[in-house]
Amino acid sequence: MNIEKKIELLVTDSISSYLQGELVFASQVLDYIFPRERRIRSIIGGLETSLGTKLWERLAKLLASENGFEVLDEMEFNTNVPILPKQLNYFISDFKERKDLDPTLSHDDYYIDLVSFINNNDFSDIKYQKKIKKGQGVDVWLRKNNVEYIIDIKTVQLNAGAGDKCNANMLHWYAYNALSKKKSNTKCLTAFPYNPHSPDDYWKKEKGKISPLIPGNEALVADEFWDFLYGKSNTTNLIYDVFKKLGKENYADQFAHIFNSTN
Repeated sequence: MNIEKKIELLVTDSISSYLQGELVFASQVLDYIFPRERRIRSIIGGLETSLGTKLWERLAKLLASENGFEVLDEMEFNTNVPILPKQLNYFISDFKERKDLDPTLSHDDYYIDLVSFINNNDFSDIKYQKKIKKGQGVDVWLRKNNVEYIIDIKTVQLNAGAGDKCNANMLHWYAYNALSKKKSNTKCLTAFPYNPHSPDDYWKKEKGKISPLIPGNEALVADEFWDFLYGKSNTTNLIYDVFKKLGKENYADQFAHIFNSTN
């Protein structure tokens, strides 16, 4: 089966599994005036949100596996993280404060200093918690050439301050892996599956919201992300072509009754 067909199966499964599931609609006063329009907006909004786990995460794993990455179980990471000692929390907070002031400070340099700090201190009596803190969970966990890649795939519509939260999570992921004495090196990434501002540069539009992360290094968008995983160029177009094909084939027609219903 070629890669286009594999992507198509992921896309159709992601859409159909959501639309054929139990759809919940919150009531709103505009329901009395625009019942059909409100229903469509609610369904499409829910579908867009569901693509995070139903499509983008699965697609990332598919493309990575096609390119020789080992796909690890992110649930294993999310349910078995070390409790960070106070000294390590201070180390993380110090770097975070400095990076907030100077976004050019790199996670790569932070990780080198972090490993050195851990090796020079006695953290042998480490306890583990059964579940990562809420909002810190990892979406995709990969390994290749002795490097573990810890990835969070975000919605492309960023809220103000999103970068600060992403940065804090990534600094903790580095610490969790380093403290666990993993033999692999670690690289953490925040990824955005497509550029809604195309053909304009995504980072010109969203750089302020993603700060202090470094675009193209700590945060990747569209081809920056997909080409890295798949190892080939213009992977975003490959993905888009599948959506265009389904549109031309009127794939959506089978769900018309769901959108047209007033129940």
